Amino acid sequence: MTKKAILVLSIIMALVTVAIIMYIMMTPKAFYSENEIIENMDFRMQEMEIQDVMQLDEKTYFVPLLSNDGESYGSSIWVWNGWKWECVGAATASEPQIVVNEGKSYIYWNVHPKDVVREWEFYLTSERNYSVTSVGDDNQLEVYNPKVQMKHSVESGEKSYGYIKLPSEWKEVIGSFDLYPAETGLIPSSHLYMYRWQAHNGEGAPVRLEHTFRHGGGGSYGGDYVRHMSQLIPEEME
Repeated sequence: MTKKAILVLSIIMALVTVAIIMYIMMTPKAFYSENEIIENMDFRMQEMEIQDVMQLDEKTYFVPLLSNDGESYGSSIWVWNGWKWECVGAATASEPQIVVNEGKSYIYWNVHPKDVVREWEFYLTSERNYSVTSVGDDNQLEVYNPKVQMKHSVESGEKSYGYIKLPSEWKEVIGSFDLYPAETGLIPSSHLYMYRWQAHNGEGAPVRLEHTFRHGGGGSYGGDYVRHMSQLIPEEME
């Protein structure tokens, strides 16, 4: 066999090896059993019980948790990192939060039943913003971003936990602000969005999740998968 043939064969074998490795990384293994979930969680969370195992998509799982004394309702988020399932977010008390994995986004929660949440209102908000940026020596780019207030309502159901896909309308609005004129050569600026929630009881009155956070709400997060949501401040709305 000539050196050229050996070189070509080596290149082919290398490409095949890379393809196999990429296939293995892109194809998640079966998700953990309940015992394996506990073993792979932070030691502070290992004393909590598993309420359910919910597959959000092929590479994302939501596992709601309950403390042994039945007073703390927490959560954990798991993603496939290419080699194994990894817990990227865990908390002993879980108000609504957002998990983002490979472009797919979900709002998830797990709250104390005594807070009697019957409906969630989720909001995408952004304040008005006006900016002027120099482009070259003589030109300026003036950009005005209007105030954004978008609401999405969902019934909480009978369980303490649940999830929904991030509303597609929110993604469309966020994407629309990223479409600055191509001829400027600018990357989208720091337009700040806030994700907020408001809980309501069966009579439509606001709920503050007092029982959910009565014992605190410590947690740990890794990577850039989980986005924080804050409770709505009505005075900020128009």
